[in-house]
Amino acid sequence: MSLAVVTDSSSCLPTDLARARGIGVVPLHATTGDGNRPGSTSRPSLDELARAYAHAAEGADEVLALHLAASLSGTVDAAARAADSINQALGRRVVTVLDSGTTGGALGQAAIAASGAATADDGVERARDLVSRSTVLFLVDDLAHLRRGGRLDRRTALLGGALGVRPILRITADGICPVEAVRGAKRARARLAELAAGLASQSAGGVGQTGLIIHADDGTAGRALIDGIAAGAPGEEPNGPTGADTAASEAERQATPQAGGRIDVPAHCWPFDPALAVHVGPGALGCVIISPGGRGTTGPVLRT
Repeated sequence: MSLAVVTDSSSCLPTDLARARGIGVVPLHATTGDGNRPGSTSRPSLDELARAYAHAAEGADEVLALHLAASLSGTVDAAARAADSINQALGRRVVTVLDSGTTGGALGQAAIAASGAATADDGVERARDLVSRSTVLFLVDDLAHLRRGGRLDRRTALLGGALGVRPILRITADGICPVEAVRGAKRARARLAELAAGLASQSAGGVGQTGLIIHADDGTAGRALIDGIAAGAPGEEPNGPTGADTAASEAERQATPQAGGRIDVPAHCWPFDPALAVHVGPGALGCVIISPGGRGTTGPVLRT
């Protein structure tokens, strides 16, 4: 048995890396805005998806179509319909569609993990495992882009409209949720680095290698974020304990030595895909922390 993996461009996979791994990438459509009109995006058409799956099936027994979260785009629904058309034409299930429950580098790394499988079932398990070990955090300069695209709830959008407040956001299978709000761009970027460093340091003692992917449209800002994370600034895990659990957790933190020194985590900087760039806007920063083992943060869903 042989397996071909197809994903979409929200995975932000560098072209050379996708080609080396034999991963097909279907582009999402993006139109840049101007002073009078905001940018817009659209999912691939059914024909585009069907052609990509048919092409992949020419060189493999099975195809795994791994796409960005359904909570963020209708791509996975279109993918399921395109896969049905291929499977019905061939009289058997050739194309399997998986809603990854994520996007960006977590999706890209899930596609890479799945590409090493020999069957669709094995590829699904590998992708699910990778995503379950991934945390996707990001920060934008202006929430208006996410609000216009319908990717952000009104409460979070209003929070971002407060004086100088910059919410740090997280991708989950249910969509985009705020982690915490920080006043000022400089402080928000420092806090993003702290949160990522905290996650990376917690993972450093596990079996295997922690991975880090940075998304930035500004190379200097991306490198600064990598340096901030590598510096090992103490951070807390996003969505930490609240209410009655706080006191107990504080006692545990005081009894636990804090991580110090530099965090030796290999980092890669992948630019935002043009469609993602439309939604996050200029100046956005994102980071994907992939632990060698741990609890899930998103939820891939098998669609066909």
